[in-house]
Amino acid sequence: MTAQSLTELVVFSMTAAQRAATPWLPMAATAALWGSAFTAIRVALPDYSPTTIALLRISITVVLLLPCLALKRIGRLERGDVLRMAAFGLTGMTAYQVLLCAGEESVEAGTAAMLIAASPVFTTVLGMAFLGDRPGRRGLAGLGLALCGALLVAVTSGSGSGSLMGALMVLLAAATQATSFALQKPLLKKYSGAECVFYGSLFGLVPLLATAPGAVGEIAAADTHRTLAVLWLGLGCTAMAFWTWSRTLRATTASTASLVLYAVPVAALAVDAAFLGNVPALSAVLGGLLVLAGVAVASVRRAASAPRPAAGASGTPERELAGAGSRK
Repeated sequence: MTAQSLTELVVFSMTAAQRAATPWLPMAATAALWGSAFTAIRVALPDYSPTTIALLRISITVVLLLPCLALKRIGRLERGDVLRMAAFGLTGMTAYQVLLCAGEESVEAGTAAMLIAASPVFTTVLGMAFLGDRPGRRGLAGLGLALCGALLVAVTSGSGSGSLMGALMVLLAAATQATSFALQKPLLKKYSGAECVFYGSLFGLVPLLATAPGAVGEIAAADTHRTLAVLWLGLGCTAMAFWTWSRTLRATTASTASLVLYAVPVAALAVDAAFLGNVPALSAVLGGLLVLAGVAVASVRRAASAPRPAAGASGTPERELAGAGSRK
């Protein structure tokens, strides 16, 4: 679920003409589609390994975007951007997908979604460490609050060591996703969200091709409903979600669109409860709320202090937000 972090999303307001009505339907559909990805992974895991799920989901994404390449809606990747795009693909596509799926082998879907919501925490830390960002007191307070919430979710995600290890792997997936955000941001000044998803997926697919022979055997032996879950990850959680997310971006402001990302963990909890009957512990829900509250505090701090881009600038809000829909 192919996404920028909340701390970056609310910085800018769209400069294009805005419609009066908030597009609640596409916003709700996007949150539901992205939230369902966590449950779809849990459904597929008994018959599919994490690497096979990642391989098939990324492959479906590439196939679905090939017509855009043929119609020249996806431009050519410049030679000077190959290494950065490859790094983005390996972190945001390969590592993120494999780590998330591996973590969900022992962590419920809703819990995993709450942990992934902590990704902006790691984005902020990376900015402080390598870009000299200074989030200020309010930003640091939000960072600490979100981190405490993530730790609470991880500790209460299960009583066994396997559950704790799974939670830590999901947190590592969130950290990996944050790294991919940092790598993707300069690329979004030159490439659209769809272009980043396509080329990132191509590079992310390369190391997974070694697992293709084993994937064939898993497909042949898997139950039909588990295979359908993998197909849903590619078709529903990627293709359909990208379409509904694009409609949201065209119809509202950046800050309003970012509300979708707050709703994803809620949608994941609802889908997980409805289809698998899983209800997380109250302490885990509290931890998830702390994560979202911390992210909100840090985001408001940046929104108030960051300058707006000039109209027509290469790094437009539309492109920044389009990158948020890259992965879920």
